[in-house]
Amino acid sequence: MALMEINRRLLPIAEVKAFYDKAALETPVVYANYSFEQWMEFMKSQVLIIWHPSGMVEITIRGRDFLKYLTHAAHYPDDRKF
Repeated sequence: MALMEINRRLLPIAEVKAFYDKAALETPVVYANYSFEQWMEFMKSQVLIIWHPSGMVEITIRGRDFLKYLTHAAHYPDDRKF
């Protein structure tokens, strides 16, 4: 869900963290040992996002391609919690 919203517009890091916080509340077992920083680092390491020094988060071309793949493969955000 976060990546889809970042695809719509640049987001401040606080808004991105709200997506993480919501997921952590909904599935605490999954996120118990997975911090926000680790979550962001994963998306950065997979070149899905750019975290600008200004604190804004932007999707990359690879991130957009990943969303296209998910849509093509009929994987939707509500299908899974993580």
